[in-house]
Amino acid sequence: MNDERDMKTSSVVPIGEGYYEETIVEYVDNGRRRKALALVLVLLLMLFAAGVYVVTRMAQPAGAPSGSTSNGMSWIRSLYAWGNSPRQMLQSPASTDIGPDGTVWTVSGKQYIVGFAPNGQVRRVIAPPIGMAPGQVTSLEGIAIGDDGSIYVSDFGSNRIDVFSASGRFLRSWEVQLPVVLDVKGNTVAVAAANGIGVFDTQGRLISKWGSRGSGEDQVDLPHGIAIGSDGSIYIADTQNSRVKAYDQRGRLLWVQGHKAKVGSNLMSTEGTSPTTGGVDQGMDLPTGLAQDSKGRLILTDAFEFQVLVLDPARKGQIVARYGDAGQKDGQFGYPTGVAYDRNRDTLSVADTANNRIQLIRIPGTGGSVVARAWTSLTDTPVWLCVFPLLLLVAAALLFHANRRGERRTGAAGTDRVASA
Repeated sequence: MNDERDMKTSSVVPIGEGYYEETIVEYVDNGRRRKALALVLVLLLMLFAAGVYVVTRMAQPAGAPSGSTSNGMSWIRSLYAWGNSPRQMLQSPASTDIGPDGTVWTVSGKQYIVGFAPNGQVRRVIAPPIGMAPGQVTSLEGIAIGDDGSIYVSDFGSNRIDVFSASGRFLRSWEVQLPVVLDVKGNTVAVAAANGIGVFDTQGRLISKWGSRGSGEDQVDLPHGIAIGSDGSIYIADTQNSRVKAYDQRGRLLWVQGHKAKVGSNLMSTEGTSPTTGGVDQGMDLPTGLAQDSKGRLILTDAFEFQVLVLDPARKGQIVARYGDAGQKDGQFGYPTGVAYDRNRDTLSVADTANNRIQLIRIPGTGGSVVARAWTSLTDTPVWLCVFPLLLLVAAALLFHANRRGERRTGAAGTDRVASA
């Protein structure tokens, strides 16, 4: 018999005065071909499993802790540099923001504007020349990203706001006295300066301004955090006054939250005697970066508490949760100064200033979309490369199944023809 195809035999059988031709089909169980296909299927399955393991290990940053860190906070990765030389290491990043494409932006050494992909790869480094002319910089402090990807930076030394395209091309600038940090939402740019607050449109035209430098209720002192809320409110981290304030866009004060924590002689200690509400310490010592999550809560970094705090605007800024502690390990902080929230990935970007890095973390209760988070997690890592061997594996499985069905049908047809004869 031939192992590659069925063999047919024919014979003429006389019955009475007539004749008929009888065809006998001898069904061959092609075991050799089926075993070969099964072996290929097993090898592809093993190859796919190995590929998933390798790619997953590659996507997981070195040093990633298993599970959560402090009080449910999860560390994702730390970003330290955009190159191998010492001058390409992040230097005291004090502000961060996240672009519409997921790029994590920060300012390094008060001169460089650096953008990282969510997976930690460097996307762009913008190095404007030093100077006072348009397009030049002297002392960059804050950074914010517009809805179109434009990059807004506050140049404290040049007393102005500079705007660059996502590719690094200088677009425009306008004057602001001693600007520290800023935020952009839609067509609104809110700037926290050393001596007050200003609200502009994206072309630099002044909409409103208020405040002066001091400790009074209507004053601020070197605020290092600002966020435009989803309802249009302007939230300020009034840093030197150890408080957070909420305004409407005309400058009307809505609420003030702040209880200065009593820190002992050891600056690494966060134990104090500040009041508690709902079991959560309400103390804040040096509030800095501000952002708002998908649930509308305020995310605040406190440099001297070495923590990320969560405030509830609906309860006039009550602190409802605290995360992190002091240290240099992943998931710990050294004087964190800035924070941003990525709604698509449900992640926080923290400017971990004294540790010269940006940390990406997650905390509970942010209200982020689980579907969006899962999709962006797949597309942000090399795991999607496993799709191709998976498709190959599925194709081999379908071929194997089709071959088995074809053999069974051939065998069944041969049996039926013999039986009918």
